[in-house]
Amino acid sequence: MRVAIILLLIYIAGLQTVSLGQNAVDTFGGVTNEPRPAEYLLWNAETVARIKSELQQGLADGNGIWGTDFISERVLEEADHRPHSMSIVHRSGYTQPEIHERKWDMYVILDGSGTVRIGGERVNWISGLPPEQQRPQLEGYEEFSVTKGDILHVPARSWHQILTAPEASITYALINIFEEE
Repeated sequence: MRVAIILLLIYIAGLQTVSLGQNAVDTFGGVTNEPRPAEYLLWNAETVARIKSELQQGLADGNGIWGTDFISERVLEEADHRPHSMSIVHRSGYTQPEIHERKWDMYVILDGSGTVRIGGERVNWISGLPPEQQRPQLEGYEEFSVTKGDILHVPARSWHQILTAPEASITYALINIFEEE
C-alpha cells in the first residue's frame, strides 16, 4: 500500500511539474532593450588596485577632503538615463558623519576594515566654523564592523560614518543611488 501511495504522489508531482512547465511565463519577454546604453563597464582587480594606489598617493600628497585622510575618485558619473554613480574611496582614521537628502549609499568593501556607525543624531557641530575644523560625532547609532568582501546598504536621510583605527585604512566602492525628485 505504501509503495502505491508513493508512486501516486510521484505521478501527481510529475503532472504538476509538466503542467507548470507548459504555463511558464518568460519574465524577460516584455523588457525592451532599445535604446541600449553603451555602458558595459568593468573595473577589474588591476584597475581597482591602480585607483587605490593613486588615492593612497593623493593622501600622501595631502589631498584629503577637508584635511582628513579621505579621498575618492568618481569612476561613474550620475546621468539622466541612470539614477546612480560610483566612486572608489580610500580613507583612514576619523571622518565626519554624513547624511543625504535623496541619495542611498551602497558600500562594497574592497580592502581593509573599519567600523560603521548608522543612525542616531549628529552632535558637536559648531555653527560658523568651517567644515575642515569640525569634529562632530554621532549619538544613538548602531555600530557594525566591516571588512573586505562586506556590503553595506545605507538609506537616504540616515546619518552614517565610517571610522578606522589610526594606522589602518579601508577602500571601498561607493555606489550612490539617487531617489527621484
